[in-house]
Amino acid sequence: MINSGVLAEGPYHISFDWPVFFSQLFGFVVIVFVFVKWILPPLRRMMAKSQDVVARQLDESDKAATRLEEAKKSYDNALAEAQVELERMRGDARADADHIIAQMREAATAEVERVRKQGRDQIAQLHRQLVRDLQAELVTNMLDRTEERVRQQVASLQAKADSVENFLEDLEVMANGDASPSVKRRAQSRWN
Repeated sequence: MINSGVLAEGPYHISFDWPVFFSQLFGFVVIVFVFVKWILPPLRRMMAKSQDVVARQLDESDKAATRLEEAKKSYDNALAEAQVELERMRGDARADADHIIAQMREAATAEVERVRKQGRDQIAQLHRQLVRDLQAELVTNMLDRTEERVRQQVASLQAKADSVENFLEDLEVMANGDASPSVKRRAQSRWN
């Protein structure tokens, strides 16, 4: 016959005790109730917060990845634009440099021509001044020599008389108009 409460006989001798079972069942229900009533709601809130935080972090991570891609594209575009701008600036700088060099060459050529002209003008002015000075000196020397010769010729009485005679003859020839042009020129040159 089977004894009530005994589940298995033998070396393991397992028995079932109903009051212990109900007390344990009651304790388990109380534990589950306490767990569901006071532990599970904060635990769910903490898990919901954690899930929200994780979801926000995932959203932020997706947004950050999107922004990173946009930033990379912007960087690549800015880099390409900077390269184009750099090449344009280099071209402008080369053109400006060529223009400046051309202007400097023109200015240097104009300055060289101005200095040459000024030098030529100074040389011409010095030449004219030297010619004037030499002419004045020549005239002075000729007048001095002529005066000296005239004094030598006039110094003697015979020379004075001959000189007056020649002068009168020349005047008479010029007054009559009979003289040839060469005689007139000789007469004028003698007394000039």
